[in-house]
Formats: sequence, C-alpha cells, structure tokens
Amino acid sequence: MIRVNLLQASPTEKKAQRAFLPPAQRSAVLGFGMLIVTAAGLGGYWWYLSADRAAVQARIGEAEAELAQLKRASELVDQANARKAELTERLTLIDRLRAAKRGPVTLLQTVSNSLPEGLWLLEMKQQGPSVQVDGRALSLTSVTDFAERLQNSGFFQRPVEILATTIEVVEETPVVRFSVRAETLTPSVAAATVGSATAPSSPAASTTTPSAGLPPSEPGA
Repeated sequence: MIRVNLLQASPTEKKAQRAFLPPAQRSAVLGFGMLIVTAAGLGGYWWYLSADRAAVQARIGEAEAELAQLKRASELVDQANARKAELTERLTLIDRLRAAKRGPVTLLQTVSNSLPEGLWLLEMKQQGPSVQVDGRALSLTSVTDFAERLQNSGFFQRPVEILATTIEVVEETPVVRFSVRAETLTPSVAAATVGSATAPSSPAASTTTPSAGLPPSEPGA
C-alpha cells in the first residue's frame, strides 16, 4: 500500500523558506539587535545618572539651607558675644569709676581715724600709690603713734616711713613738724589723685610758714 503525504511542502517552498533570512543579512540583523540593546543600556544608565544627579542636587540644596541657618546662628552668636564684651567693659568702667570715687574718701577717712591726740595735719598729697602727709604734733610720741596707726589700718603697706621731724616754735610753743610717707595697697585707690587736704580747724593749713597750722586748742590744755 502506497501512502502519499500531500501536505508536505514542495522543494520550491523549502527553498523559499530557507531564503527568508539570507546569510548575508544575519550579521546586519545581529548588529542591529546589539545596537538596540546598547541603546537601551545607555538609556537606562542615563536615567540612573539623572536620578542620582537630582538626589545629589536635593542634598546640596538641603546642605545650603542648613549652612545658611548656621551662618545666621553664627552671626547671632557673634552679636551676643560683642554685646557681652561691651557690657563687661561698661561694668568694668563703672567699677573703676566707683573705686576711683571711693578711693580719696577712704584715704581721707583712714588718715582721719588714725590721728592721735596732740597731732594735726597741714597737707596731704598722693602720687600714684605713694601718699605723703605733713603735719605738726606736740610730741614725737604722737608722730610715732600716727605712723603706727596708719600701718595697722590695713590700707597702707608696711612699713609707714617717717621721712623727717623738726622742731618748730609756733606762738612761743615748741612743736614737732613731721612728714610721713605710706604706700597704698588698693590699686584703684593708688590710681586716684588726691589733692591737698587741709585741717578744718586751721585756716592757714595750706601754707608752710611757722606761724601756720596752729592746733585746735592751746598746747597743754
């Protein structure tokens, strides 16, 4: 029994199917496919770079905003420090002025509280921390007591020096003319300048003549 397959393609159709993609074009099709794949890869990489660039730019924007805030905060800190320095300088100046005002008053009060009986002052001068006191006393003991009281007052350095003592005659009464020098302990007081101070009971205390600077009461009274 002979069987015939009528559905089988003819040799001509087989040749036609084999000739649909000629061998000469296969390399071109393969190259075109590779080009498409390469283009797709480049496109994907460009998209990745674009996204990464956008993220970097966003972070840069956030960093710039934070930097601007830090700059404003730094400016506020600088202003606060400048204000603090200004206030500190003002307070220091106020303290110096107060100390300068209290200095002469404290000096005069200390010297006044150190006066013994039978001694009165003619003149008091200050140059820097050095204070010189001139006066008269009824005896050398009063002069040494005065120097010792100044030394123990806590306002002057030790020792308080007696520069000179001389005997003068005032209205037929022998008195001791003395000069005492002391160094102050307080720098603010030492910086202040004290003018000549006269004894309130002696109208001619600022002069240096023998007839000036009489004691408040008669000697020996």
